[in-house]
Amino acid sequence: MIKNLSVFFCSICLYSNVFANDSIVMEDWLISFENKTCWASALIIEDHSKEYDPDNDFQYTVSFHNGIPLPQFTIVSNSNGKVVTAASIKFDEYILDYDVIEDTAFSFPKDDRKILFNMLDGLSPKVIMKINHEDILPTPSVSLKGFNAAYNFMSKKCNLDNSIKAMEGIS
Repeated sequence: MIKNLSVFFCSICLYSNVFANDSIVMEDWLISFENKTCWASALIIEDHSKEYDPDNDFQYTVSFHNGIPLPQFTIVSNSNGKVVTAASIKFDEYILDYDVIEDTAFSFPKDDRKILFNMLDGLSPKVIMKINHEDILPTPSVSLKGFNAAYNFMSKKCNLDNSIKAMEGIS
């Protein structure tokens, strides 16, 4: 009996890293986690009722690193030959610009919490972007279907501060 328990315990310890690097889907969001980093991605599309088109694979990602409850948002193209050359997001009346480095658009740290709180409050970001220096029209958006559940899962999985809203007003 003790030998069986020892073998079981050793198996858990040996294989725990295998299970730490994993992904799950929550409605329109793919959540991935590895060590102390969690991220969730959703497609940027014009019409959320249309079927997936691999030639228009643009993704919006929120990531949290090292258990710190400060998000980072990125926009990237996964379509061959299509590169993000400019990007901003729009919530109702205001626009937040992104910084494009090589082929990825990064949110500015000063805007990250605004983006997160707007999304948690149910405001879907409209994505204003250029692919290969051409405007993408009509303006696509990011689905929030499953976002709150994805965020709550990441909060627990990556040990984020459970009261991130308490950090509002901190820069």
